[in-house]
Amino acid sequence: MFELLFLLLPIAAAYGYYMGRNSYKNTHARSKTEKTNNYLQGVDFLLHNNKEKAMDEFIAYLNTEHPTFESSLALGNLFRQRGEVDRAISLHTSLANNENVEPVENELAQLELAQDFMSAGLLDRAEDILLTMVEIPRQRKSAAELLVKLYEQERDFSKAIRIGLDHRDILGASSLSRISHYYCELAQQELATSKIKEAKSHLQDALNICPNSIRARLSQAEIALRDLNQAITDGNYKTATTERQKILKLCADIAAIDPSAGMFCLDLLKKCFTPPQLQPIKDMQAYRKALEDLAGATKSAAVMVELCAVVAQLSSHSDAEFMLLSFIKEKPNIKLFSAYMGLRAQELPQEKEKEVILQLKSIVDAQIMSNSHYRCQSCGFDSSMMFWQCPSCRHWDTIRPQQSLDGD
Repeated sequence: MFELLFLLLPIAAAYGYYMGRNSYKNTHARSKTEKTNNYLQGVDFLLHNNKEKAMDEFIAYLNTEHPTFESSLALGNLFRQRGEVDRAISLHTSLANNENVEPVENELAQLELAQDFMSAGLLDRAEDILLTMVEIPRQRKSAAELLVKLYEQERDFSKAIRIGLDHRDILGASSLSRISHYYCELAQQELATSKIKEAKSHLQDALNICPNSIRARLSQAEIALRDLNQAITDGNYKTATTERQKILKLCADIAAIDPSAGMFCLDLLKKCFTPPQLQPIKDMQAYRKALEDLAGATKSAAVMVELCAVVAQLSSHSDAEFMLLSFIKEKPNIKLFSAYMGLRAQELPQEKEKEVILQLKSIVDAQIMSNSHYRCQSCGFDSSMMFWQCPSCRHWDTIRPQQSLDGD
């Protein structure tokens, strides 16, 4: 009997080995299946635009018992994106201080850590890291981009400009538009303290960097408008005429660069031709000519409405109606229709009919006013106000007037 048991020992050992291996395989398979399911669920949530749940699933996927450097880096990035900056800082710090990682991996961890500090508002610590990283050729582009954003966040536009210009060879042409906005920001700061000469210099720098800058031209026109009003107050009509021609030229340039900028130019033209000291009839004729040029260049509904109002004042309601109807045929929208109702109401003999039309017009106008007039071409952010930098995606020069049935 003893001999039989001795003979069975190898079989028992083999069976134990087989069962243990099978158990390991099953456990490993279950773990792998769970990880795969987390990943697939994360992708599914992303496809269904559920970013928060997608992040939870990806974090579960990356947070394994034996993470790689890449998965740890990505995990910290996800923590930062979800607002858990302290966890991101802790994870990226441990990666950056790990002596076993390669130099390039250490540099990548440092860059991620700098972004963590920026998200946490610890800008001085982020700056220290980036100033070191920007000296490393292979990290120069990433570090320079982050430094520019950091100085922008601090609103230290002079430093942002310096870094942008020093590294423009690797940042590319897209950075030039951003730098031109920094010059415009500096110009606004100078204008706030009435340093006109310095403001003009910054705006010229903006145009030198980005010749098609609309914002720089609009700011130049605002300065010319100040000079125009001052010249009129002083009785210097020769200078006033020169400044007005400067504004008209800037408006024409803006309309040629971007036809969607009609509303910006219209606001300037209204201010340019409405100082009380100017002769009304002469100025109204010049105003009409300027509006005709702007309407032809931009096809802006707001400009067309203003032009028809001027025609009604200078000529007749019938001429204004005829012009407005031609505009409606060319570019049908609610804003033009509202203006047409306003003109028709003024010619109705019956007060009740006039009141009905005006009530309908007020409803239409309320609908127009309730809608957003501006939209970011990058992220779709809607706004009733104009921003040069989108408050949502933080991209520069992407918000423009909406081209829709309501307007412009």
